Amino acid sequence: MSVFGRSKNFELLAGKNEEWFEVHSSAVTNTNPGSMVYVTIDTTPTCSNMTDSEFRQTVMALRDDAVEIIGQRLRELKTWKLPAQERVEIWFGTSNEATRAKLIDGLTALVAVMNGLTGTNFVRPDSYMDVATGCVPNRKNLNGEAAHVCRPDTSTHTIAIRENFCALPNKSAATLDSKQLTIVHECTHFIDTFGSVDYKNTYGQFLGKRLAKEEPDMAVQNADNIAWYILCVD
Repeated sequence: MSVFGRSKNFELLAGKNEEWFEVHSSAVTNTNPGSMVYVTIDTTPTCSNMTDSEFRQTVMALRDDAVEIIGQRLRELKTWKLPAQERVEIWFGTSNEATRAKLIDGLTALVAVMNGLTGTNFVRPDSYMDVATGCVPNRKNLNGEAAHVCRPDTSTHTIAIRENFCALPNKSAATLDSKQLTIVHECTHFIDTFGSVDYKNTYGQFLGKRLAKEEPDMAVQNADNIAWYILCVD
């Protein structure tokens, strides 16, 4: 997913246990007495069902848990026993050495990027940090979007969060989407991890498994296939 644009606002992180706000500012300075700087503060939380402090704690806990699971997948790929091969076959249609190597490289990079995330990486859509990534906004299917990133954004790894994300369960159960799956999915898009795509809007376990059977070369590039490979509970 990609987003682009420009804005004149910036975001501040007040502190670990404090709220952070998007600040829209405009200022005029001159030598005239009484010159003023006017600042308006937007205190709208990222998710309407929790404070920003609660939001940051939630996404960081989900990140930590996901990184542990990715570590488990890496160990499976390195020992390469039959269950690990079968799991790769399910989600990517093949368990050849090229797929195995691509997964090892991608997951290793994914761990590094996810470990670097903090609360400031998660922003509201159309905020300064979102549009400053330099990507063109995607205005299609906004009603169904939970989050988006700019694939080339390797400097800030900004993840824009929409309200749909906030209504998801924290973790996936059975075939359900989740906040954790969304975070992993979005992080696989960055070109310094997998550079994944949303191929033909293939989301969810059913479509992902079908893609693995029909187009294995694309399955290993599809964000939801990678995310479900990591997080799906057998």
